[in-house]
Amino acid sequence: MVLYGSHEGVQVLRFVGRIDYGLAPAVHQFVDGLFLGAPPAGFVIDLTQTESIDSTNLGLLARIANRMHERGGPRVTIVSHRQDINEVLLTMGFDEVFDLVEEVPSAGNGTRPLTTLAPDRNNLGRTMLMAHRTLMALNDRNRDQFADVVSLLEGQGSNRRHPSI
Repeated sequence: MVLYGSHEGVQVLRFVGRIDYGLAPAVHQFVDGLFLGAPPAGFVIDLTQTESIDSTNLGLLARIANRMHERGGPRVTIVSHRQDINEVLLTMGFDEVFDLVEEVPSAGNGTRPLTTLAPDRNNLGRTMLMAHRTLMALNDRNRDQFADVVSLLEGQGSNRRHPSI
């Protein structure tokens, strides 16, 4: 489940439980909506209640950091005290583009569930492709690690129908 909220223009996304690619299109659509106007004053990603998170959703988090940077906003903060998740974040190079902290007082109070619908296959494929391309762009290690995934997704035709990804 993904919860969202905001406080004084700072957006909060709280990821709860097992976070897999099925949630990605809803997260992608929600975040795109946040950037239609002025960028958020800040962004906090709360992973303190996350059991696991897949590469598609990690790519979406990286995309949030990129969009905040492109708009001149502050670095996105990721809150996580789970050693296993922190190791993944560090391995992926997230410490280079995020502020990683173990706790933030009352982050995300008043959050609401993000509306999720079963994504159609095309939307899911586009989201997965975009997320993995974003991860690849973070560093050379990720480029090597996700090259086969991106090739597979491209081979399924996701990018031919949607060249803007």
